[in-house]
Amino acid sequence: MLALPPVVTLVIMLWGITGPSYWRDEAATMSAAQRPLGNLFRTLGNIDAVHGAYYVIIWVMVRLDGTGELVTRLPSAVAMAVAAAAVAALGGRLVSPRAGLAAGLVFAVLPVVSWYGQDARPYAMAVALAAVASYLLIRALDAEPEGSRVRWLTGYAACLAALGFIDIFGLVLIVAHAVTVAIRCLHEAGVGRDGQPEAGPRRAYAGDPGGSRLSPSGWRAGGSGGVVPPRQALALGWLAAAVAGAVVASPVLALGYTQRGTNAWLGLPGNGALRQFTGLFGPTTMLIAVVVVIAGGIVVSAAFGPRRLRLSWPGSLPALCLPWLILPPLILLAGSYLVTPMYTQRYILFCVPAIALLAGAGLAALGWVAGAVALVVIGVLGIPSQQHDRGADGHGDNVRQADRIVAEYMRPGDAVLEYKAENFAQAYPYGIRKLNPVAQAKSPIKSATLVGTFLPQSVVRQRLTHVARVWVIEYGRTTPLVVLDGLHFRLVRTWRASDIWLYLYTQSGDY
Repeated sequence: MLALPPVVTLVIMLWGITGPSYWRDEAATMSAAQRPLGNLFRTLGNIDAVHGAYYVIIWVMVRLDGTGELVTRLPSAVAMAVAAAAVAALGGRLVSPRAGLAAGLVFAVLPVVSWYGQDARPYAMAVALAAVASYLLIRALDAEPEGSRVRWLTGYAACLAALGFIDIFGLVLIVAHAVTVAIRCLHEAGVGRDGQPEAGPRRAYAGDPGGSRLSPSGWRAGGSGGVVPPRQALALGWLAAAVAGAVVASPVLALGYTQRGTNAWLGLPGNGALRQFTGLFGPTTMLIAVVVVIAGGIVVSAAFGPRRLRLSWPGSLPALCLPWLILPPLILLAGSYLVTPMYTQRYILFCVPAIALLAGAGLAALGWVAGAVALVVIGVLGIPSQQHDRGADGHGDNVRQADRIVAEYMRPGDAVLEYKAENFAQAYPYGIRKLNPVAQAKSPIKSATLVGTFLPQSVVRQRLTHVARVWVIEYGRTTPLVVLDGLHFRLVRTWRASDIWLYLYTQSGDY
């Protein structure tokens, strides 16, 4: 149960990991990772402090083995494997070893897991930390004696702090966990009303071979003279751990707030919000299959009676998964409309383990044969997306192809004007990096920024009078830059690399 899901996940993550070109955000990672460490820290004081911990990790990886896609994306691939192990452990603890195995394998085959597991950005690490934190929370809720609970909560607090350093939006998981803890405390209040725990069936699972007495809702209960631990101590212990984790991560939150302008590219979610959320399940056919598996598992379990339903769908499972899956997207949606736009798929990616856990319980409830067939169907439905995402433009921006086009057609002395593509020069060494950045006042390193600083348009126009050829690199096919008006440049060649357009202008009219 614990070994197979992470191994399968890692194999899937490594399949074609070097195929997709770096995209614009990965180019920002490369800009951060290819500078002296001291300069990186100074840069974080100006921009992207929320990604600082991740940039330091990639900085180390680049020094160890270069700037290739395998090296820089490997931490994300490993993080997804860790997440799969945590998902399997959660499923095994909450439901059964079969459910844990199924949940871990569902997680492994979700296309969104592969996309971000092959991405040199911090979001796969956020998924892993969220899954591990949730596992530590469940262990703390189940722990007896009280000293053991303190140890689990200490690890939980540390995991939350790390989550805040990797992805500050991941801390909204605390709200979801608050609901989980509240449900547990309410259950214990009901169980302990007469001073005795409510007896339930015993079930053995990985890590607890002797079995645990479960109440009908699936929470562990036991001890003499009442429920252990007392609900008040449990709530206060969790609150202390959550606050400690948030406080440790608070400097990143404070710096991120001062640099919130870097999220100006985000708009109001609008109609795309639901599409981004359902995209966590995979393509539409995969979403339908997952929902059918969950519903089918509930129906099959109910058909065998209340006891089977309790065992296959213990209350602790929805108490953890539903708040985890629903509340973070709702909070970021509300924040987008009430404060500032902050909702996009990558910021809710850490909710994916909840999907896998529910699907795993559904597969386990269907039985070994039907569950295995359903798992294969889910995986097969995701293959087209998996293959597309491993293409050269699988991540949207084929910076590699654009850079090679420049390398093939460039001449000494060529200049470049980049429109919202300033990081591209840092992604690959082939061509763009060798062009003269005619609009740049200071380089990224000298200015301690990711893209450098830029000159006034009047100065840029004056510099362009001494240039015979200039490349314009843009997202999307747009009208020529105003800065070229009246400078006698003629467009002589256009190329397209996925959503990147390259325009070559010359004074002479040939190239």
